[in-house]
Formats: sequence, structure tokens, C-alpha cells
Amino acid sequence: MRVRHLQSHLHEEKLIYQGSLEVLRGQRLGIDAVHWLRSIQALKDPFADALGGVPPGIFGVVDKELEGFRRLSITPVFVFQGMTPGPKHSMFVNRMDQQMMDAWALLASGHNNEAQRFFAVSTSRINGDFVYFIFQHMRHRGCEVLQAPYFAGTQLVHFAEQGVVQAVFGPPGLLLFGLSMAIVNIDFNSATFDWIDLERILEKWTMTREQFVDACMLAGTEYCLTFPYLQVDQVSRFNFDVAVNVAKQAPLLSWLQTFPTEEMKVDHMEGYCVCKLLIQSSPVFHVGENSVRPSTGHSFQVPNDYPSVLGDPLPSSLYFLIVSGVLSAKLPQALAKGEWLDKSQPLVDTVEYRQLLSDLTDYRQRALGLVARHLPLYFRSKRILCKAFWENMQNRRSCDGGRARRWLTPEKMQDVIRWNINATNVAQELQRQGMTKVDFKFCLAWHANEFLTDGPLIRNLRSDSQEAGRGNDTKAVSAIVHFMLLEHLGLIADDGGMTVLGDVLKDSPWQLQEPCLVALEMMKFGILSGDPFEAAERPFPEQVKYPKAPVDPHTKSLLLLSRVMSLVPMKLKSGMWNADVDFDLAAFHSLVRLVKRALRHLTEASLVSVLLRNLHRVRLLPSSLLCASAPGEEGESHGVLPTFMLPRACMGIVCLFFLKYKGEAKSFPRELTARFPCCSQPLEDLAMAFLFWEDLKRCVLKIADPLGAQELAADMKAASEVLARQKQELGL
Repeated sequence: MRVRHLQSHLHEEKLIYQGSLEVLRGQRLGIDAVHWLRSIQALKDPFADALGGVPPGIFGVVDKELEGFRRLSITPVFVFQGMTPGPKHSMFVNRMDQQMMDAWALLASGHNNEAQRFFAVSTSRINGDFVYFIFQHMRHRGCEVLQAPYFAGTQLVHFAEQGVVQAVFGPPGLLLFGLSMAIVNIDFNSATFDWIDLERILEKWTMTREQFVDACMLAGTEYCLTFPYLQVDQVSRFNFDVAVNVAKQAPLLSWLQTFPTEEMKVDHMEGYCVCKLLIQSSPVFHVGENSVRPSTGHSFQVPNDYPSVLGDPLPSSLYFLIVSGVLSAKLPQALAKGEWLDKSQPLVDTVEYRQLLSDLTDYRQRALGLVARHLPLYFRSKRILCKAFWENMQNRRSCDGGRARRWLTPEKMQDVIRWNINATNVAQELQRQGMTKVDFKFCLAWHANEFLTDGPLIRNLRSDSQEAGRGNDTKAVSAIVHFMLLEHLGLIADDGGMTVLGDVLKDSPWQLQEPCLVALEMMKFGILSGDPFEAAERPFPEQVKYPKAPVDPHTKSLLLLSRVMSLVPMKLKSGMWNADVDFDLAAFHSLVRLVKRALRHLTEASLVSVLLRNLHRVRLLPSSLLCASAPGEEGESHGVLPTFMLPRACMGIVCLFFLKYKGEAKSFPRELTARFPCCSQPLEDLAMAFLFWEDLKRCVLKIADPLGAQELAADMKAASEVLARQKQELGL
């Protein structure tokens, strides 16, 4: 839990002490993973959001930090955040609309350094996607990683109390949960760490622990607003010392009677009650018991309003999959709390982005249904309220009776395909195809062959008679999940037959399967085109000179070519992107992020649906299950399941440079390298992007008539002519 100005005030009061890292040698150190990631300065990349993906150097930076622990024989135990309720207000939301607009305006005017500064303060590099991929990377690296069922802080305090760890690294807010000492910073260069001690704080401030908690709540957290009388106006700087003095004069409950209006009292009272509940009763995973319950007591004895804050308690099997990292928090949190929050605002807010959030309803309901089908009936029929960043997150009372709200309901999964897949027939098919890895191409080729020959794979698809023999090794589990995903995406028909989409995708090269699948998904949602995006509320910055619809055919071709090719990842050197970013591609990749996130949720849900039928299958899952950071031979991912790693928009930016290049053909390779010094092999990557364009065009032309994609097919033909002319001009 983050407390406003607590750390800076502790620094001013000289209550942050420094120690030698040698003191921690040989110890187990519990680490709040997100706080640790935020403390790594080398991870800062102001253009991360503008490029849309995960910076190429982050995994190397994390590995370097891990090496620091190894040198000192410190065993880090990383705890990631779980199903934490969304913040009640925007006190800690760093993204600011005006600063984002100013950043784009400065960039368009050539003021790159100032633009970087504005991007840095208005975006968050440690977002949900970033944390997800880091978790999977560290799991693959063999680190001790755990996803807390709820709060990382309370889980770490429990580990410290049980002797699982000897020290804890995290934010000062850990002291709220009863921790006596916390490490707040580690510096491997100086071999020192900074730490704070609750007893010393209480002694210097002459207050009790209860008064300290009250002072922190009066100061404000992400769950309760700052007490209004602590800050006279917007200009004067908030001082934590005032909160300390107020807390010592009277208990928090007394101050809650002093609000000038009843409305202000209600707004603040709810936040303080929620915060107090989270401090006192947040459930943790209890070691030795394999159970999830509040840290005190032996049952779920919590206040009556517990479900309204943290949601309904989940079955132990689902908590097990959350803690082990097989299932991220989004789907179980929606089922428990009855809320689906889309609180992250895109770097470019467009009408298309907001529409896509609504269009993804079917995929979200399907993912929820795959998980809920194995849970008690109550979860299977639960209504889940959708809340987006532009909607009022605080107003739970609606005079329209809920008619204007968006709701999700887990899709009923009564009639699902039971794929007859086991270790034997997977091994036989791998041998027949001459392949070693189960992936989309393998599964589509297997399905096509079996469908045409009426093979055993697709016989008795609704039968449970052979369930015991199914999914009996790692590759069999992977194949079942791949087939389920293909089915839910419409690449395999509901009756097990072939579809037009699956038929075209099976012929794509293996290294282009995932970007091609994502492109086809975006086509299905109507967001793969060369049309300019439309501003959602405030207009786009004038300095960007963004085109307005309708545009001329050449501009339309440039937009379509750059967007499509940006789906192909580039080989980049470690470090920050030190070239241009593009406004249109930033808007496009906000959509890509949403689509890929939905595909990851469907993948997780398919896996969980398989595991909940037989939890013993969890033992078949390797640490590289969803690892996207460690490519194997020829760039093949170690991940057993599709990871849907976020591509950066770099290839699209390079593509635009190529398409607009007017210099001499012989100078192009040299100028390309000079313009994009962080690209390892820009010419070779361009060739791969051209190959991807041609392959996607093949797919679109083949499905245009049966699926009604004639307009996109015509636009791709026109864009291909633009591409061919420029390639000829430059001799590529």
C-alpha cells in the first residue's frame, strides 16, 4: 500500500538508515516485486508506451540485478501482487491527459528531450503487461516467485512472521501491516541498503502503532483520500508531519465527524473503512496449510462487507493456480468481485479503442466461462460490471437502474469439444510432420490432415470416455490448450470442422503464425485498415498534423502498410529506443495491446479449464510455460503455450522511413543504419516485414469473399503497388 509522502518525510526526519549488504549474506529476502521493479533506474524508458511493447533490454537488466543477489548469496523470494481491488480515486495515477498531449506536441515540434520528460511523467512503464512478462521470465530463470492471492505486502509480512524470509524489501507502507522493519532500497554498486524501523519511528514521533496507522490513512493512500483539512489549498505543499500531529490529537474516528458536508463525509468514510479492512483482514496464502485466509484466526471471519471490497472467497483449487502463477489475477478477480476494470488509459485515446473494449465482450465472457464451468453455480451465473477509465469509478449508485452500464456474464460451456489428445498421438504426429514443438502451425496441420482423412483425433469429440488418458504429458496438455484456443477463436469450427480462417493460417510460415493470427483477429474486429483514427474526447494535438478521414489513397496505403508491418518484432540492441516514435502507430498499438491481452486471457482460461478437471496435470507444466523472453534455436520461443508477447511499433516506424525515403538507392542501407542505431539488422528485418505483408495479403484475398473483407483486400492490393514501386526504386 502506498502512503502519500511517507517515504520523503522519513527521509527528511532522518529515519531512513543505511546498512551493508554483507549483513544480508546467506539470508532469504522477501521482495515486493513491483516495488523492486520500480526501483531499478535502468528500466526507465520514456518511449515504452509510445512504442507499444516491452523494451528489449528489460530482461537483461533484471538478470543483472538477480546476479547481484547471487554474488552475495542472498536468496530473493519475489512476491507479485494478486487480486487487489482497484483504487478508489486517482491520487496515485501518474498519467495526465494534458501532459500526454504536450508530449506529442513537443515531439512533433522537434523538442525531443522535453518530449521524453513529459512522456516519462505521464506514463507508467511498470504496467500489468510488463509485470506479467517479468513474472514469467523470472519463473523460467528458476527464481522463487509467487503471486499473492491478494496483496503482496500482507503476504510478505506473513512470510516474515512464519520465518520463510529473514527480511523484507518493499515500500514503507509495509509497516501498516505490522512489519517491524523494512528495507526500502538496495544499491548493489555501493553494496548498501536503506531500511526503516517502526519502533524508532514511533519513538521519535511519540505515538502508538494505532496512531501511526491513522496518520498514514489521514495522509492518503490509493484507497482513501487525504483528509481535507491537511492541505489548505492546491498551491501549498502537503506535509506528512501535519497528519502525524492530527492523529496524535484524536483518533481517526473522531476526525470523521468534522466534515463540512454529508456528501464529503460519505466519500471519505467509505475510503477509510475500505483501507482499514484491507490493513486488518487481507487474506494471505498460509504456508504449511495450503490455504488462503486472513493472517489472523483460523477461518474466513471477516466483516460483513468483505465481498464488496475483496469479492467472494474462491475455491482452494483456483487459489492454488493463482499462487503458482498459472493464472493471473484478472479472471478470478472478475469472478470474485463482480467487476472488470479497464483502468489503464491508452497513450492515444481514440473512439476505436473505446469501441474495442465493448467488442471484446464475447472473448471475455468465453474466458470467464471456461474458468467458471468448474466452480460452484454462483460463479457461473454471476453478473460482472465493466468499468473503463473514462467512466466514473466511484459512483456505484446509478439512477438509471444499471441500464446504461456494460455487463459480462460467464459464457455457458455445456457443449464443448473433448479433444482426444494424449502423449502417444502427439508424438506420432510430431514425427509425421518432422517437428519438435507443439504450436499453432503444428495443430492446424494436424487438424487439417485428420479432418480430410476422418482420423481418430476428431472422432467422438463430445465423449468423456477417454478423459483419463488425455493430456498425460506436457506436449499433450499444450496441444489440448492450442486446440481449445483455435476453437474459441473460430479457426476450428464448433463441430470440429475446418474454417476458412484456420485453412489460410495453416499455410503461413511458423515464425509468422502469431503475428498473422493477431492481424486476422484485428481484421475480425474491424480495426485493421488504413483509415485514420478518431479522437475520443479532446482533439489530437494540432502540431502532430494527424490526417482526418477521408484520406487520399497514398496516405491510406502508408497507414495500412506501417500498421501491418509493425506487428512483426525487430531485433533490437539493449537500451532505449533512440529514434522517432509515431502518433498513429502509438494509437494502433494501444489496440494491439488490448487484442493480445484478450488472447492471453483465453489461453490462460483454456489451460485452467484443462487443469481444474485434473489438478495433477500441474506437475506436467515446466517453468517455461508462458516464457516469452528467452528464445531458443532460430528464435523459437521456450514457451510451451502461446505468449502473445507485445511487439513494439519499431518495424512500422522503420517501414515509414523506407516508404518515404527520397534519397539515392545506394545510400539507403547506410542511412537506414544511421537513423536507427538501436536496430541490430534493419535490412533483414525489413525483408521479413515484406514477407509478412505478402503472407497476410494471401490470407485476406482468400477469405475476402466468404468473410466479407473485400474492402480490406482492395486496400491491400493498392498498398502492395505502393510497396512494390518503392522496393523497385531502392533496388530491394
